[in-house]
Amino acid sequence: MIDTNQLPPKPFLRSSAIVAALLLTGVIGWMIESRAQVLRDGQEAVLQTEPIDPRDLLRGRYVVLNYAIARPDPDVVRQFFETLPDDRFYRDETIYVALAMGEDGFHNVSAISLKKPEEGLFLRARASFTPNLNGDLRANYGIGRFYTNEKLAPELEARMRNGETTIVVVAVDANGTAQIKAFQQDGVNIVTERLY
Repeated sequence: MIDTNQLPPKPFLRSSAIVAALLLTGVIGWMIESRAQVLRDGQEAVLQTEPIDPRDLLRGRYVVLNYAIARPDPDVVRQFFETLPDDRFYRDETIYVALAMGEDGFHNVSAISLKKPEEGLFLRARASFTPNLNGDLRANYGIGRFYTNEKLAPELEARMRNGETTIVVVAVDANGTAQIKAFQQDGVNIVTERLY
């Protein structure tokens, strides 16, 4: 039997555990603060959602959202494809989608580019579906899930199923990263996201 009193002490284990805990805390803090910074300092865009199959709306504690800007106008997409060198374009490639306020009060896609715009309001997205260069493109902005509590989620789903206009206000940082800031239905602010 080994006498544990005769084993040499391992002081590095305690210091390693402390360093690992501090590192993990720092990473979690950075993730929370980066989201809060976008909500606090980001430029706002007002986006209209589109209804989707109600069976897919609710998964756990979030509501799945589909945006009108997820499938940009074919003319804007064709203009984008015309600017591509040698028709070079890849599935899941990062694109930058410029937004302009429409007469309906919602931001709409005004242009698409592979390069980050130097000015104006834009969203960074992934081109999630591009079967060919004929003007068909889907953009994934990373804001397709709205997390809420279990009591509110079914209510939001029911309102969407009943045709209530659902609007999402997003905050957008200088790199085009969006965070959902507010969720509205029929002109009523249902939820405003807290910074922390």
